[in-house]
Amino acid sequence: MSSAEKADSGDKGNGPPIPGGEVTEGVKQLLEGFEGRNVSFQCSHKIASNSNKYFCKDPCKGEGEKLVTVEPSRRAESGRIALVDSGDGSFTVTFSHLQLSDSQKYWCAVDRLGLDTYTEVQLAVKKGVPCNGPGFPETGGSGDGLQGSQ
Repeated sequence: MSSAEKADSGDKGNGPPIPGGEVTEGVKQLLEGFEGRNVSFQCSHKIASNSNKYFCKDPCKGEGEKLVTVEPSRRAESGRIALVDSGDGSFTVTFSHLQLSDSQKYWCAVDRLGLDTYTEVQLAVKKGVPCNGPGFPETGGSGDGLQGSQ
């Protein structure tokens, strides 16, 4: 079974990073970007418009693994990662200048009373740049070399 088929089948990997936490009903995001380029993607959560959101690396079990936290309808940045909260429960994550070491599992999360909610993001960074020829999409825009599936 390919990774895209796993994502479509509802496979949620090893479950939420915190026992008892809830993985949202959205399918995990499988993203592919290219070294030195930027990648942007959106994370959505229900009933989260007034909650802080954060982005963390797996296993996301402590404050030290939170990479960036954003307040509702605000923008926050730390290093090469920026979060923009849209105010409707979703937020956009942008990685600038991707590095091969960015290839790993991450979690988009909402800070809630009780247990936080999570959406899994698997990022794969490839060496080189994408080809722009027949059969290849043009780069640019918010994806800037991004390929992915949800």
